[in-house]
Amino acid sequence: MKHRTASSKKERGVALLIALFALLLLAAVAFQMMYVADVETVVNDNFRSSQRAYAAAWSGLQEVRERLMPENLPPHRITPPAALPGGANSIVYVRNPGKRPDGTVEAAAAIDPTVAANIYFDNEMCHENFVGLGLANPGVGIPCAAGPPSGAVTYVDSDAPFTATAGALDYKWVRITMKANNTAYQGGPTYGLVTGAAADNTIPVCWDGTNQALKPANYAACDIDPALVPNPPAGGWPTLKTVYVVTTLAVTPNGARRMAQMEVALDPPTITNAAVDSQDHVNLNGQLNVNAYDNCNCLQLSTCDKFGKNPGTGTALCTSPALFVNQPGKVCDKSKYAIYSAATVDNPNASETLISGLDNPNTPQNEGIAQNEKWVYDIPSLIDRYKNDATAVKASNPPYNYTCNPNCGTKTSQTFGVPPTFPPTPPESPIGPLDMKSQITYVPGNLKITSSSQGNGILVIDGDLEINGGLQFYGLILVKGVISFTGGGADKTNIYGAVLAGQQSLVDTTLGGSAVINYDSCALAQKKAPRPPNSIAFRELPY
Repeated sequence: MKHRTASSKKERGVALLIALFALLLLAAVAFQMMYVADVETVVNDNFRSSQRAYAAAWSGLQEVRERLMPENLPPHRITPPAALPGGANSIVYVRNPGKRPDGTVEAAAAIDPTVAANIYFDNEMCHENFVGLGLANPGVGIPCAAGPPSGAVTYVDSDAPFTATAGALDYKWVRITMKANNTAYQGGPTYGLVTGAAADNTIPVCWDGTNQALKPANYAACDIDPALVPNPPAGGWPTLKTVYVVTTLAVTPNGARRMAQMEVALDPPTITNAAVDSQDHVNLNGQLNVNAYDNCNCLQLSTCDKFGKNPGTGTALCTSPALFVNQPGKVCDKSKYAIYSAATVDNPNASETLISGLDNPNTPQNEGIAQNEKWVYDIPSLIDRYKNDATAVKASNPPYNYTCNPNCGTKTSQTFGVPPTFPPTPPESPIGPLDMKSQITYVPGNLKITSSSQGNGILVIDGDLEINGGLQFYGLILVKGVISFTGGGADKTNIYGAVLAGQQSLVDTTLGGSAVINYDSCALAQKKAPRPPNSIAFRELPY
């Protein structure tokens, strides 16, 4: 039998202490891992809530953008403000009640962006510098102390799915205001009319389809018909649309908050200065009749030209110049040229009739022709705008199946949309076949059309266009290069709308071939497929 020594007695319990120490160490590591896991869970939850709020904010913007489409019917359609913030009904809030952070379902009245004590207060409005609101801008990163006056505000209910229930999307309100100078950077031209614009947000911002610009001084509003602008300069003014600023707040049930802002505007129709606008020189030949009186609102009582001659023949069969009067309930627009060119235009001969309200019957020259004028169109941008439209029909796809490299070849009896009966009467609501429809047609190269063809809407030619053998078209023909009408005989070309042609280094635009071209703003402004306003800009806000 062995006896324990004194040292072995002293080592009793060491293993137990080591085991306890190791157990404590493992417990500490476990607690640390649990803490890290909890922190990571909280971080992930916060991130998920933040992303949920961001997605909700985006969905609120998109709901309002869709509801601003003019084709919508009330109550789905939202009527945007008609004045800058400050006056009555100049601010529209779309409210979307749902689940509150305390778990209850709120009523729409609980969402009041105008009251600072409200959990959904609009902390951004004072930073947009509208003088009519009387709100001082406290500076970047500082929340507003007060909201817009209640008299300036109109409320609209959201019609998104599950609104006013616990399942509602998390955006609480969407605000709609007109954009003005000093709201945010707009860039773009100002059409030479606003210089040294004040930084007090008193000038609305307009959209011309490509750029934003301050409202011209002699426009009563962005959306005014350019034909009604007093004393327009040569070449007229562009058709514009109002830019709206759409702002939204989203708050999730656990309090995550995101604000976002979008600038939107409807695309204006391409309203031209003339029945034919050409960046290149214009040759005139053959039987040609170009009428710049707007067929949409002018009624022709006499077919005589300014010299009392029968159009297209030069024969003195008439006793008075052409006479155009107002269509019932409309004002005849006499402000368009027959031909507007950045280069020169041939002098018309006896078989070529150019009629314009700008042409003075008492002068020998034809003032209906504008030569060596400033070119006011960005044709490549216009082509990009239309070819990238979601509704555009590309000729490289069915039913056309063109092969273009860059020539698309010669095509016969083409249909680019089904036009109304020619001449289209009544102009504002033309009568046609049951399958009458307009479309945007994009041709990615040079094209020659022979035999009888027809179209309705916008025909975009990303190259040169030759028409040899008749075309019945209602709308805008937009050509990157030059256009040539070379047909003749019984198969004539009739166009109601306008022709807009660019430039080509080797040949010129040629008008002839028994072409009859009538300016028609109804054809240019006709509705295409319904689409929401363009999203021009998007940004997140820190408040």
